[in-house]
Amino acid sequence: MTMSIFITILQVLLGIFFLFTGSKIISGKMADEFKRFGLPSFFNVMTGSFEIVGAVGMIVGIWMPVTAILAGMLLGGTMLAGAFTLIVLAKDPIQKAIPALVLFVLSLIVSVYHFF
Repeated sequence: MTMSIFITILQVLLGIFFLFTGSKIISGKMADEFKRFGLPSFFNVMTGSFEIVGAVGMIVGIWMPVTAILAGMLLGGTMLAGAFTLIVLAKDPIQKAIPALVLFVLSLIVSVYHFF
């Protein structure tokens, strides 16, 4: 029961966080970062859309666990790609990728919990 409450709270927090950041990305407020990575401008819309869809999936997943599994995989993959982009393409120190890696792990925790 305690784990179930923890996962539900985690899903709500991830949902709110990714809804906020996805909206920020789509709005173009992070366009300079994507340019710095050498990515085309459509990556703003694509990445922001992934985050918003994943955020909604996290919230819906509270009642429909298969949705949480898929949302966790989508968000986890997006965060892993973000960490890769920071380290490899932008050549930033690994410390800058830690938030993305933490979000990757948290998203996968949700997926794994609902899978088993």
